[in-house]
Amino acid sequence: MIIETPRLILRPFREGDAADVFEYLEEPLVHCFAWMKLNSLEEAKAAVIKRSRDPDYYFAITLRESGKVIGEIFAYPETGEMHAPENSPLDTFSPSAMLNSKYHRQGYACEAGRAFLDYLFRDRGARRIYRLC
Repeated sequence: MIIETPRLILRPFREGDAADVFEYLEEPLVHCFAWMKLNSLEEAKAAVIKRSRDPDYYFAITLRESGKVIGEIFAYPETGEMHAPENSPLDTFSPSAMLNSKYHRQGYACEAGRAFLDYLFRDRGARRIYRLC
C-alpha cells in the first residue's frame, strides 16, 4: 500500500532505508522510549527489515521529491474494549509517528497524519482512533 499527499509518500519500508532511519532514531529528541534508540547502522538495518514485514500498518514517511525517509507512522488494529471477546472486530487504532528533527515545524507530521487517518478509516475499517499522552 502506498499513500500519497502533495509533499509526501507513505510506503512500506525497504532495506535501503536503514541510513535514513538511523539518522532520526539515534536522536533522543525523536524516539520517546530508550528501547527505540538505534546505536548503529546494523541495528537500523534490522529495524527496517522488521518494519517492512507489516506493510499494511507500518509506513515510512518519505519526501515526494527526493524519496528520503524522514520518519515513520504506524498503528495496529485492536478491539477497542478492554475486556472484549476474542472474536470482537479489530476496528480501533492508536497511531504513532516519529519524524527526523530536521523536518520538524514544516507541517509534515500533520500531512502524514491526516493521510494515514484517512487510510485507516477508508481502507482498514477503523471505527475509533485514540492516543495516549
